[in-house]
Amino acid sequence: MKIAVALSGGVDSACSALMLKMAGHDVIALHMKLTPGHHDTWPKAKSVADFIGAPIYLVDLIEPFRGLVIDYFVSEYASGRTPSPCPRCNRKIKMTLLLERALELGANRLATGHYARIFRRHAGFGLLKGMDHIKDQSYFLFMLNQAILSKMCFPLGELTKNEVRNIARSHNLPVSLTEESQELCFVPNTMYTDFLVEHGLKPKEGPIVDIDGHVVGKHKGIMFYTVGQRKGLGVCGPEPSYVIRIDPTENRIVIGKRNSTLVSGIIINQLNFISGNYPEDSSEFSIKVRSTSKEVRCVVDKIQTDSLSVYFETPQSGVAPGQAAVLYHGDELIGGGWIQQSLK
Repeated sequence: MKIAVALSGGVDSACSALMLKMAGHDVIALHMKLTPGHHDTWPKAKSVADFIGAPIYLVDLIEPFRGLVIDYFVSEYASGRTPSPCPRCNRKIKMTLLLERALELGANRLATGHYARIFRRHAGFGLLKGMDHIKDQSYFLFMLNQAILSKMCFPLGELTKNEVRNIARSHNLPVSLTEESQELCFVPNTMYTDFLVEHGLKPKEGPIVDIDGHVVGKHKGIMFYTVGQRKGLGVCGPEPSYVIRIDPTENRIVIGKRNSTLVSGIIINQLNFISGNYPEDSSEFSIKVRSTSKEVRCVVDKIQTDSLSVYFETPQSGVAPGQAAVLYHGDELIGGGWIQQSLK
């Protein structure tokens, strides 16, 4: 089978390409150019492609990436929300535009280095967490659909991160010692707030108020804060204070004690379900309300055309509008949406 690999220059995608090549597939490599200053990762990706004997193509996606990911990222912060750009990039850039390029080049599938597993079911495809639950990246794939899954391949889904590194080292892959980056790919070596300023956001000072509306301090601009934040508020008191709400209309930050951050549920919109079918009212799942949060059991209720209410088994803190909320049933990813508001 001819398989295109999205080769980023990191060890995960490199190991995916190596494993597919060793399995006898006809492998080609695609490397995305996403920003005008993009230059560090191309030599690494090319060295891997040359090492495994695969042709590599540089795919210029600067304009769609700016419009679909960067502009969205900036506008969300301007609106007092906390964006999660990776699910959006995976769906709209990597697994739509890059997949289209792979198919144009004659590939049957596009492979990436995500730690997740695709499986066949009686009617189409399903998506499971990666076997390495610490490294699992299924959360970032909740926007995928049946048409995309039918053309995707995740070679690392059954492996742990340590196993992947061992494979890379044992075969002397050129990037085997590359450190894993925790940064957003388009905000390298800088603070995201500096990035926002560079892209047109102007910090505007405003009041920090308590839950009763009393002014207790001054903020530097709403883009510097996120729901659940404790550090950097500049407010003194006998107990720590946390951001519980960001009000862009009034340009103010609302803070409170830890128990004020707890919410019993959320409303999510812009829904996507892997099977294409909505769950039923009162369906029980577990949910992640940000990529680093632990799952909590929940009940889905009040399903509308493009939104639904979710109630947690135990109240949750740090639930930020703009983040992705992803539903699971055991290891299976059901789908999800974007947090619109919290429910007390």
